[in-house]
Amino acid sequence: MMKKLLCALMVIAMSAVLIMPVAASEFAEPEVVEGNPACDDIISDWIGFKIEPGPWEGTHEIDGLGSITIEMVNETHFNFTATGVLINAVIVKGGNYAVLYNYHVYNDGPVSADTMLGPALNPVNDQYFDISHIQFCYIVDATPTPTPTPTPPPVPEFPISVPVVMSVFALAMGAVVLSLGKNH
Repeated sequence: MMKKLLCALMVIAMSAVLIMPVAASEFAEPEVVEGNPACDDIISDWIGFKIEPGPWEGTHEIDGLGSITIEMVNETHFNFTATGVLINAVIVKGGNYAVLYNYHVYNDGPVSADTMLGPALNPVNDQYFDISHIQFCYIVDATPTPTPTPTPPPVPEFPISVPVVMSVFALAMGAVVLSLGKNH
């Protein structure tokens, strides 16, 4: 009985090593604000390009200046790439709240791409609000310069090597098979 319990615990522990954290915006710290802010509420000379209603995914033309391509990661979070214009901030509105991704503050200037942007978390049910609109803030005079392509977060390093983990796993599975064989 003790061997079975030990083997089960080893399998559970090894499975936990494979869990990875969820990524967040690469270039800005999300700030949840109440109400319905606009770009010129943040800084007066910022212009807002509002996408409302969806579909969100696809390429959206910005008044002859360029375009924004949105790729939905899931139902509530997205990545974007801007061409021909630099983005100072993104406002994602959902429910009674908006999430402000302000690159002017957190990145020392505008960007042309970011990942994992989304609406606020509903405090009542711990689910993300549906997106009601997305607003991209920019300045017409900004000269586009490439922003490095966002990189995924690094994979956590294992404290022990993969061959050692596989050996321990094989031994644990062998112990399970032997203990099951003795009971029959």
